[in-house]
Amino acid sequence: MSGAEHSVGPLQQLVLEFVWEHPRCTVRDCLDALAAGGRDYAYTTVQTVFDVLRRKGLVERKLNGVAYCYKARQPRGRVFAAALGDVLARFGPGPRPVASSLVDVLEGSDKEALQALVDELRKRGYVE
Repeated sequence: MSGAEHSVGPLQQLVLEFVWEHPRCTVRDCLDALAAGGRDYAYTTVQTVFDVLRRKGLVERKLNGVAYCYKARQPRGRVFAAALGDVLARFGPGPRPVASSLVDVLEGSDKEALQALVDELRKRGYVE
């Protein structure tokens, strides 16, 4: 996945989150959920977001009667990892500054999340 494929804006992120939580959803399903959450968008706006996500390879669609049903093509973790890779590439030749900042954020607010990060690094053989 190239940077352009997994880089998503705020509304694209909301729609993608909805698709991950509701596989085989329609544009109308998503539009209704956004409206229920206090976000009012035109049908065509949300439809355009789905089209953009499809072109980026993040969702796929299948015609079901008169409406398309959408599901994610990439799991959440893979999209997150690719986006994080973009951040790492923008902030220097190595991951140290970003990793250090992540530890700073987690250290002040969530000890369990920090421990989970260390455990994952151990599991993958990056930390002894």
